[in-house]
Parts: sequence; C-alpha cells; structure tokens
Amino acid sequence: MLLWGGQLVSWLGTEVSGIAIPLVVLAMTGSPAQAGKVAAIRGLAYVFWAIPAGALIDRWDRRIVMFIANLGSGLAMGAIALALFFHTLSFMQLCIASAIEGSFFVFANLGRFASFPKVVSKEQFPAASAQFGTADHIAILIGPPLGGLLYQTAGGFLAFVVDALSYFINAFSIFFINIPLSAEMPGTRKVIHHEIKEGISWLWNQPVLRFLNLVTAGRAMLTASLYLLIIVLAKEHHASSFFIGCIFAVGAGGGILGSLVSARIHNRFGMRQLLIGISLLSFLIFSLYAVAINNLLLALITALFYAIDPLYIVTTSSYSATLIPNEIRGRVVSLTRLTAWGAHAFGFFITGMLLQYFGSSLTVGIFSFVLFLLFVATARNRDIATMKM
Repeated sequence: MLLWGGQLVSWLGTEVSGIAIPLVVLAMTGSPAQAGKVAAIRGLAYVFWAIPAGALIDRWDRRIVMFIANLGSGLAMGAIALALFFHTLSFMQLCIASAIEGSFFVFANLGRFASFPKVVSKEQFPAASAQFGTADHIAILIGPPLGGLLYQTAGGFLAFVVDALSYFINAFSIFFINIPLSAEMPGTRKVIHHEIKEGISWLWNQPVLRFLNLVTAGRAMLTASLYLLIIVLAKEHHASSFFIGCIFAVGAGGGILGSLVSARIHNRFGMRQLLIGISLLSFLIFSLYAVAINNLLLALITALFYAIDPLYIVTTSSYSATLIPNEIRGRVVSLTRLTAWGAHAFGFFITGMLLQYFGSSLTVGIFSFVLFLLFVATARNRDIATMKM
C-alpha cells in the first residue's frame, strides 16, 4: 500500500503537469511540433539512462534509489514552477528541467517495477497489477481536468507546484517501506558491463517476452500520441483548457472500469486469446477518432480506448513477473522499459510533426494502420500460438 499509494499521488501530479506542459509550450511557441519535442524529452532520458540504471538498481538498495529519485524529480518540477511564477521561463529552461526530471524518473520507475514482485505474491500479481492500473487511471481522472483548471486560472504555475509536491509525498511514502526490496547479493559481483550483457542475453533467449516488448513499444507510441492528438482535436472543436482536461477524465473513467474487471477477465481466458482480442479492439476503437465530430464523441472514444489498456498491462506484466528472476529483474526491466519509453518519446515527437505538417485526420489514419499491423503480427506469431498459458 505504501508503494501503491505513493505512486498514485505521484502519478496524479504527473498528469496535472502532463497537460500543463503542452499548453505552456503552445502558448509560448504556437507550435505542436515544439510541444511534442518537450514531451519527448522524458522518453529520451529513459533511453539514455535505462541500461546503466537497471544494472545499478540490481546492486543498490531499491528503496533508497526510489526515495532520492523522487526528491530529485520534485526539485526539477519546482524549478519550472518558480520560473513561471517570476515570468522567466524560456523554452530552453523547460527542456533542461524536463531532462533532469526525466533522468531521476528513470531510477524511480525502474525501482518500482523491480520492487513490485517483492511486495506481492505471484498468485496476487494480476490483481495487484490491476490495482496499479486503477491508480494510474484515477490519476488520469483527476489530473488533467485539475491541470487544465489550474492552467486556466493561474497560467501553469500551480500545476507544476502540485507535481513537485506529489514527488515529495511519494518519497515520504517510500521511506516507510520496511521490507527488503534489493536483489539477492551474489558472493562476488561481476564488472557492470558483464552484468548488463547477462541481462541482454537472458532477454534475447525469451522469444515471447521479446515479441511482447515490441508490441508494448508500439502501444506506447500510440498512448503517447493520445495526449497531443486529443488536445489538438479538442481545440479544433473550440474546447477550453478545462474541458480538454475533462475529456481525459472521462477517458480515465473507462480505464478505471477496465482495471476493475481486468484481473477477472485475465483469469478466464488464455494469453493468446487475450492478446489477439486486445489488439483487434485497440485498432477498431482508435480508428473511431477519424469520425469524432464533437468533443463528446472524443471523450467517449477515449474512454473506450483507455478501458482496453489495463487488460493488456495485467496480461503482459503477469507473464513477465512469473518469468524474470529477481536477481536480474532490474536489468531485464530496464531493457523492456527502454524500448517502451523510447517508443513513447518517438510517439510524442512524430505526433507533433504529423499534426503540424499533415493535420489530425491523416495522423489518426497512420496510427490506426500501426495498430492494425500490431494485430496482424500478434495473430500470426508462432511463439504465442504454441504457448500453454
């Protein structure tokens, strides 16, 4: 509960600033491409730090790592808030602060994923994973409308204050975890690059996990695109900043409902059935953005799309939890998260470019085609077809 509660508060703050950042950049530059670049910085930081961070997390005390990393991210967000308050924030300052926050986030995020199986049993993992999904969508339910309202009333300053405080609260929560979260220490430590190679070798010999990592990367790119895509689509329909936040809140409601039933659905169907069904539904629902002629339809489609995602997370994370040994979990998770966050960063970047130069309709069409390719690849994958799970 300490790990889950702290993450809930932290993710709430991230969602508040997550909608404020593109609004601030759009106000500063008027460019969706620039907004996409700033949003991509956290993903690029993940790509840069993930592999060494994963190895270090298997060596260090994960609780202390998460505690310090959350403090660092909070200070970076606080610096943006101060610059906004004194009207001195520049585009470059925003990029630098985002890079610092993103770098600390890598260690906090990998520490959480590596520690998660240490605080719940394998039997409880699907339900616990669904509970984390519920927390994420509660944050989406509250964060974007709150961020939109704060931006509309205070110009973004309070949004970044809220995010900074949320990181400090998460650090406070993690500080009181009193069970060991570290990996089992071997008798002798290898040189760090040999440990990294060991993690890469283990993942390479897991074909299903490798494939799921690529599918997750594709979905991460689409998930990243949603923020900027929905903001632009809503602005085309003359929505206010607060109403844009409400669209995400409605979407989060769908995500919460999906989280509440995902563990039960996971227990009733085989993994191949789940993955194919999720991939097909994701493609069909996302394609509906092409006919979102008003903001109410936009909110409904977002809710449907968010409702599917928790089941995918429960299915893939439960499989990974049963497969990855704890002593190399940090290294393996760093590789899988590197791919996902690299795709997340690319999603922000390419969405901004597509929206600026080709418009929203073609952007929706391109991403729908990507989801269709993921569905076909999942349905035809031989390793998944022969799985016993």
